[in-house]
Amino acid sequence: MIVFLRIGLGLVVLLLPLGHRCVAEDNGAISRGYEAVTTDFGNFYLDRGNLTKLGIGVGVAAVFANTEMDQYIRDKYQNSTRSHVTDQATKIFNISSTELALVAGTVYIGTYGAGLWLHNPTMVEWATNSFRATIVGGPALLVLGAATGADRPDEGDSNWGSYQNFHGVSGHTYFGAVPFITAAKMSENPYQKAIFYGLSTFAGLARINDDEHYFSQVALGWYLAYLSCAVVEKGSDRQEGRAHVQLAPVPKGLAITVRKRY
Repeated sequence: MIVFLRIGLGLVVLLLPLGHRCVAEDNGAISRGYEAVTTDFGNFYLDRGNLTKLGIGVGVAAVFANTEMDQYIRDKYQNSTRSHVTDQATKIFNISSTELALVAGTVYIGTYGAGLWLHNPTMVEWATNSFRATIVGGPALLVLGAATGADRPDEGDSNWGSYQNFHGVSGHTYFGAVPFITAAKMSENPYQKAIFYGLSTFAGLARINDDEHYFSQVALGWYLAYLSCAVVEKGSDRQEGRAHVQLAPVPKGLAITVRKRY
């Protein structure tokens, strides 16, 4: 948890103020970033509708985890589907979840900076929304991973037992799904949406292939990523059309700015 928080705080410092050239703009960026993150957390952890969706997802995962369904899927895949070809295809994910989070964060920062430099708002929006989604679902990922207490396939079964282990939710799946689900939600073309949603499952499928997680653990990791991206989209939609009044220091006093997004 400490490692995750350090990564998150570091990315907040680096990402949100990036590319702004004056104090007023820096203050505005920090204010907007703080407002966006607090809105996301409220929509995820305090909204009854989202908590209901989360509860349904956890309940479905519990059915797979605490019956023979997880073990059946695992045995069927490992004995009938896994091959040298699938092993080669999943090599890219043979890193720790912490390393994957760092890679994702680096990509977000790089894309954000490139988007500002190229004046490409789509790149900036994708990087910002992906980062926000990663942060907002992080606490749920950590708590559920420990609270379910499930083992990896090579350690034991997938039955839940609080705090016996920390693999009840796949972190690889979560971090690998967020950027593609974000891209899918930003796409208006239905074919592009389908492609991005398909790509969002690759990290999870790799964990099943490599026998690192049971199906329920992968499914719950993907579902957390989806809910996180959904609340970011909801928060961004609510900010559209709203006027923002800000105070910022200038050499001879205070400047009042009014900003409205359309």
